Amino acid sequence: MSSSATSCKRMPRAFIFDCDGTLLDSMGTWLSIQPKLLETYGIQGLTSDDFAEFEHLSVEDECAAYRVKWGLSASGDEIYGRLMDMLREEYANVIPARVGAAEFLAAAHEAGIPMAIATSTPDFLVRSGLEHHGLASYFSNITTTGEAGRSKQHPDVYNLALARLSKDRDLGEVDHGDVWVFEDAAFGLMSSGEAGYRRVGIFDPAGRTTRDEVERLSDIFIDEYPELTLDAIYSYGG
Repeated sequence: MSSSATSCKRMPRAFIFDCDGTLLDSMGTWLSIQPKLLETYGIQGLTSDDFAEFEHLSVEDECAAYRVKWGLSASGDEIYGRLMDMLREEYANVIPARVGAAEFLAAAHEAGIPMAIATSTPDFLVRSGLEHHGLASYFSNITTTGEAGRSKQHPDVYNLALARLSKDRDLGEVDHGDVWVFEDAAFGLMSSGEAGYRRVGIFDPAGRTTRDEVERLSDIFIDEYPELTLDAIYSYGG
């Protein structure tokens, strides 16, 4: 590669990944398991659409919201515990990775790009799902919206993940414009973009965000990871 070509590259300081729908093909599991959870409390006939309003919340807050909306006698903690029992096996042994995710992460790791997870899902489920596919070791931390204190409608979880990553990898102060957030959900793409992060939007056919909306909110848009190269990120000029 010529020196002029090399000088045109803008090397990212870090990558921050959402997990569900972005690295793991898990949204179908979530959309089907929520009505099943409420059935165990005697609430019949719900569909995944009945849960759309809660998607941006942490799972803990989501379970507390179920209690209020459907008048359940169980506590939010009890509902949360039951849901976790239903999900453990799915993450540990069933949920697949997104196509090409492993290869892309391996390339980013080889290039020396620090990586972290920012998620609304409990960290033990995320870790279990990533470990099942040999992906967990690529990430310096898994940061949840529960830890950040606000949902992904706000950039707090990305900021906290970056702060932890910077400390772990001794990165010093990092400009958000040098960090890429990988997301499938509109609210995450919006809040991270408003905070100055670059965004790779990946469309999840099982998710609630339309393809057009993901593309509109992305700096780089993909349907699957094989479409994405590190050179495309290095040379992004938007």
